[in-house]
Amino acid sequence: MSECFSFDPQKAGWTRFIPVAAFGVIMLGGFAVTQTSLRDVPEEKWEGIGKIHRLLDGEATRQFSTQLNEHFLLSKPFAKIERGVTWTIAGDTGASVRRGCDGWLFLSDELTPYAHAAENAAARARIITQTAADLQMRGIKLVVAVVPDKTRIEENHLCGLHRPAGFANRLNDWVGTLANNKVEVLNFAPALSAMSGERYYRSDSHWNERGANVAATILADRLQSLKLVDKPATAPDPKAIQSNTTERSGDLMRVSNLEGLPAWMRPATEVTQVSKVAPVAVASDDLFGDAGLPTVALVGTSFSRAANFVPFLSQHLGAPVANLAKDGGDFDGAAYAYLNSKEFKTQPPKVVVWEVPERMLQKTLTASEKKWLETFKS
Repeated sequence: MSECFSFDPQKAGWTRFIPVAAFGVIMLGGFAVTQTSLRDVPEEKWEGIGKIHRLLDGEATRQFSTQLNEHFLLSKPFAKIERGVTWTIAGDTGASVRRGCDGWLFLSDELTPYAHAAENAAARARIITQTAADLQMRGIKLVVAVVPDKTRIEENHLCGLHRPAGFANRLNDWVGTLANNKVEVLNFAPALSAMSGERYYRSDSHWNERGANVAATILADRLQSLKLVDKPATAPDPKAIQSNTTERSGDLMRVSNLEGLPAWMRPATEVTQVSKVAPVAVASDDLFGDAGLPTVALVGTSFSRAANFVPFLSQHLGAPVANLAKDGGDFDGAAYAYLNSKEFKTQPPKVVVWEVPERMLQKTLTASEKKWLETFKS
C-alpha cells in the first residue's frame, strides 16, 4: 500500500508560517544587500540602461548584472569560503602555484615548458650580449648574475611535482652561451646546491636570507677578483646585521589566495630568519663631487629586493650598491628603464650587475623585449 504526504494546517500550528517567513527574510536580505552593493556604482556606469531598445535586446540586463558582480558586497566573503573549501578538500592552490610536501609551495612558471623555448633563451642572450658590448664602449662593465629555480635547488621538496627533464641543462646552457660571447656571468646554482638546509622560503618564490647571503658573498668575491671594486679595508661590522627568528607569510600564500583564510585552515605560517642590515656609509670628503656615487648599480627582479640580498652584498663589498631592481619587472624591465634613464646617462656607474632568474629564460618574449631586439637591427 502506498502512502502519501498530507499537510494539516491545524496540527502544524504557527510552524506553518516558517517557510513563508524564511522566504520573506531571504528576499528582503537579498534586496538590502543588492541595494547596498550598487550604492557606490558611478553614475556613468548606468548610462543608457533605461533605453527601450537596450531593455528589449537584453543589454540592460547584462549591464545590471555586470555592475552587481563587480560591486557585490559579499563577493569577498563568498570567495574566501570557496577558497577554503577547495583547499581543505582538494589541496587546490590555484593555477599559479603548485603544492609540494611539508608545506612547500612552488611557482607553476618553474614547471611549465614554453613554445620556442630555445629561441626565446637565445634572444635574451643576444640582448645581454649586445648590452654588454654597448656598455663596454662606455667603459662600464656588465656582470650577469643568474638565480636558479627554487624547484631546482629545493627539488627534494617537490614530492611528485613534475619538473620537465629538458630543464636540467637550460641554466648551464644559457650561462655557457653568455660566457662564449665574452660576457661576464655568474651562476649561483653550484653554491646554493652545495649548501645544507633550506635556501629558499617554503611559502615564497624567492631565496631566503641564507641563500641570499651566500649569493651576495659570491658576487662580491667575483667583483673584487675582477678588480671591478676595491676590497674593503676592514671586515664588515658584525653588529651591522641584527637577525631574529619570526613568522613570515610568503608571496605564494598571496598568489594562491590562501593568506586570507583562518589560521587553522591555511598552511602553517613559516618561521624563518628576518634581519635588519645597516646601510654602508660612503667615506668621502668630496661633498659635491661624484666620489660618493655607488660604483655598482644593480638591475633585476624581486630576487634583488628579497631577503636582504642587496644589503648583504653592500656589506660584503664595504660600499653602497644602487638597487634599481623592480618587482614584477620580468627579464628586461629594470635594465631597460635604468639604461635609458637620465640618471644613467648623467651619472653612470663603473659596474652594472644584471640579476636574471632562471625561470624567465625560456618564457615567451614580451612586447618590450621584441622592441629592444629591434633596436639592434637599426
